[in-house]
Amino acid sequence: MSQPHKDVYKIIAFISDMSGILLSWYFSCYFRFYSLPASKGIPNLQVYFKLLPFIAVIWALVFSVHRLYELPRRGRSRRLLQACALATVGFIVLTYFYEEYKYSRMTLLIFALVHPLVVISLRLSLDRYLQYRRACSKARRVLVIGSAGGFIQVLAVLRQSWEGAEVQLGALLVGSSEQCAGSEQHCRLQGVEIHDLPENWADFFVAQAYDRVVLALPYQGYQFIEDNLASLAEQVMDITLVPDLQRFTKFGSRVEISDNLPLIHIHDSPLQGTGQLAKRVLDLLGASLALLLFAPLMVIIALFVKFSSPGPVFYLQKRMGLDGSEFSIFKFRTMGQAAERQSGAVWASKNDQRTTRLGKILRRTSLDELPQLLNVLRGEMSMVGPRPERPVFVAQFRKQVPGYMLRHKVKAGITGWAQVNGWRGDTSIERRIECDLYYIQHWSLRFDIKILILTIFKGFVNPNAY
Repeated sequence: MSQPHKDVYKIIAFISDMSGILLSWYFSCYFRFYSLPASKGIPNLQVYFKLLPFIAVIWALVFSVHRLYELPRRGRSRRLLQACALATVGFIVLTYFYEEYKYSRMTLLIFALVHPLVVISLRLSLDRYLQYRRACSKARRVLVIGSAGGFIQVLAVLRQSWEGAEVQLGALLVGSSEQCAGSEQHCRLQGVEIHDLPENWADFFVAQAYDRVVLALPYQGYQFIEDNLASLAEQVMDITLVPDLQRFTKFGSRVEISDNLPLIHIHDSPLQGTGQLAKRVLDLLGASLALLLFAPLMVIIALFVKFSSPGPVFYLQKRMGLDGSEFSIFKFRTMGQAAERQSGAVWASKNDQRTTRLGKILRRTSLDELPQLLNVLRGEMSMVGPRPERPVFVAQFRKQVPGYMLRHKVKAGITGWAQVNGWRGDTSIERRIECDLYYIQHWSLRFDIKILILTIFKGFVNPNAY
């Protein structure tokens, strides 16, 4: 499926989902009060219909976070059920706090049971219609020119994209016989016709009559494209180039079209669009709740810091965050007022003489980090993410650790996957980066919530925190 067609499918699927959900709410309301006994009489249903905008926003946000318009169809019904369940819980919480009216629990139950079935049925109907349209479309013969490295993966993607359509695939493998042996065997199992590299492209396409060519070569094979693209363009009107990005990217890639110019983002952060919005909502809710819970403790700590040693209560330090931008991080002061005047920027060490008695307790329990909740509210940090480092250490680590700067593709966090796994303080930078990159690659709201829960049990007290 081409990108324009994918975009159209996403729009149609979104409209279908929202229509099904809103109609399910209408049905649930009318069925509850006009088909079932109503002991308290029939209420004014306008009170129920006022909730339609809230329903649309909640379900659109949850469906987008679950990437139901981007992921493949395999297992989608299960993901739809999970998303509907999560959205329903959020909706029930909203109605509980929405004091204008006490809504019927029976109506909510009917809606919770009906709307997933409606949404899944509409999606399946849309898929069947698309398969029918593809089956009725003109049969296509597609030649895939690739190498052993990525050919099998490209073949699988093409088959999935043209599911339901009549497509005959041919393969032309570029590379040594040893490299291509596995791919040739796979092609034979898949019923793909294999061709040798022709001496003359005109004669080849007269004999084979392919109407589309897909070039899926690794970066090292781009000389083949340089030598043959002009000749291919004279014979075939439809040529597609699959760029080799796997050797460059760790997070996935994204293509942006600007004035018909394709711009390929090879390090694309998963926190885009609704994902970024959802994470910000979680940050605001989490930071606000944590400040309410810890406010009395923070006041007590501030008083102890103030009277235990001379100097300010808070310590502001430059750290590097999202996209390499610098910000001032808030911490409770744990060292003397002029701790770095002679030593300069150095790692805190065990039995560090610069640390005050109270500071050792605060560091050991991570309570000195609590003021960073203010950084979260200001949008400089997140509740979960890679821990921010000082610019002077970033300049050092980016030379020593491959991929170190990729951790700045997301906001720095108060806690993170590395911290709950014990990689904090003066521990391996390499293992810490592995955890940070794993977190970015596998980010989801569920993953964030998991890390926050683990932080309660494993993140505060740590033998490497000093």
